[in-house]
Amino acid sequence: MLALVLAACVPNDASGPSVAARAGTCPSEVGVFRAGAATVAAAGDVLLHRLIQQDATARPEGFTPAFAPVAPYLSRSDLTIVNLEGPAARGVLPGGRAAAVAPEVLFDDRVYSGYPQFNYHPSIASALRSIGIDVVQTANNHALDRGPLGVDRTLAALAEAGLRSTGTRARGSDGPWHTTVRLSMAGGAAKVAILACTYDVNGLPNPHDQALLCYGSNPSVPGLIEALSVRPQIDAVILTPHWGQEYSASPDARQRRLARAAIEAGAAAVIGAHPHVLQPIEEITASDGRRGFVAYSLGNFLSSQWALPRRTGAILYFDLARDARGRVIAHPPRALVTRGERYASQGVAVAPAATIPNGAASLAHAERILGAGRVISPEDLACAR
Repeated sequence: MLALVLAACVPNDASGPSVAARAGTCPSEVGVFRAGAATVAAAGDVLLHRLIQQDATARPEGFTPAFAPVAPYLSRSDLTIVNLEGPAARGVLPGGRAAAVAPEVLFDDRVYSGYPQFNYHPSIASALRSIGIDVVQTANNHALDRGPLGVDRTLAALAEAGLRSTGTRARGSDGPWHTTVRLSMAGGAAKVAILACTYDVNGLPNPHDQALLCYGSNPSVPGLIEALSVRPQIDAVILTPHWGQEYSASPDARQRRLARAAIEAGAAAVIGAHPHVLQPIEEITASDGRRGFVAYSLGNFLSSQWALPRRTGAILYFDLARDARGRVIAHPPRALVTRGERYASQGVAVAPAATIPNGAASLAHAERILGAGRVISPEDLACAR
């Protein structure tokens, strides 16, 4: 892959009719799920606060019902990525010691707990897999909330569920930080590398170098991207950084610098997490004519944070396809707006905002941040392919 340079940013008020204006119509071009392309979906932070863990404990289906309203919108993609914000480490206590006996309940407020130091029952891994998740970003500020053993057991739980992970690694491993997936597309299958990093691990010790840091790592994250992008067996690189300021609707200077450095190094797309609110999307044109983008933050995917900006998130969709020169490029993304709700029957859940009575406020908020032309509806997705 050739390096990209930042040439222009499309304004965040990208032109286009709102979701409400498009209701009941089938647009001629949805912008994703193109014939001959591989479609990637990415969602934001899975942040299982105490309330969500308590809901899961009370249901025989565990965590799965919390994702049920959005599951149909994830399973169609060729690759789906999410940020799991916290360990899923069986039987690991605060401080990183193994419990004598791992509790079978999904929440006991000791082994499996919420804020400030999270640990989720490992059944969250199978729940994510069941709704169509393929790759889990494990590099985030809560990655070491259960210490080195917690990282090891989280990775084991994800692998057992059939999930790939990126951004952390087991003690003693010198393996790659990235994971690679093979996607079918016109012109021949492509191998895509997904690389995650985090701004910090909340100041916790990282003695075994188990979490890749976005800033100050050696080799640097842009260096890792460049090394991947020149490999003949890698066709595209996606960076998923955990970065930025919590609850800020605008990217900070360090986000912008890393985003540009990542694109310059060869990343086709940069998809951020951590702020727990939506942040803008910038489309990028490369010096060689390829296009890419940076989505600074997709907000919360599942959490129990209820202020409008924090309960509003997005599932991002974009196509990877070969251009006329055979290079794999990322097409401009589209976003399905989501909203966290609490239902009497299923507890906390995430749903497409357009499908629920209280969703209009989340739609309006997302369109202000992302641009109305980038927001698509469930009906739009039904029209695609």
